[in-house]
Amino acid sequence: MKIVRALDKIIEVLTRVALFCSGLLLLAMAINVTYGVLTRYVFNAPSVYAIELTKILMIPALVIAVSYVQRNDRHLKVDFLATKLPNKVQTALFEIVVPITALFVTYVMVWKGWDAASYSFSINETSYSSWREPLWPVKFTIPIGYGLLFLVLVAQLCKGVARLFVGERKTSDGSEITTADGQV
Repeated sequence: MKIVRALDKIIEVLTRVALFCSGLLLLAMAINVTYGVLTRYVFNAPSVYAIELTKILMIPALVIAVSYVQRNDRHLKVDFLATKLPNKVQTALFEIVVPITALFVTYVMVWKGWDAASYSFSINETSYSSWREPLWPVKFTIPIGYGLLFLVLVAQLCKGVARLFVGERKTSDGSEITTADGQV
């Protein structure tokens, strides 16, 4: 369990850095949109690049932040039926079945995302816009972001197995407690 906790600390730092980078990208998008509006309506000289840059920054901003959202259980989930189930079944469902299912999807996203980004880099793929910006930097953020999500899901799966079989539980505020007999 010590190894899992040490890896969890590393993953926590990585997801916080990813969230910070995502926030910087969102800030850049906001500044860019403001610039585009100002140049169009105040100076009557619309920017050709404002909308393109916003589109380019959107994908990395979202993909990079998803690992933080998953790690901190901040995503939306439909659990109105699951809350009626016993605690052990809920733990098995949300902390074992869901991460295993998500690991398969995430693995494919990393694998195919890496293939697509590598191919894009090898042919120096550019967009069809007037700017002709290279697409490979954006495409590489997909396997990077989903790779970090993969690590988060592996850590969640390990913690879920520990909670189910060792007796570790979460309190109502999300903190973890463990008792000798596995009771909360």
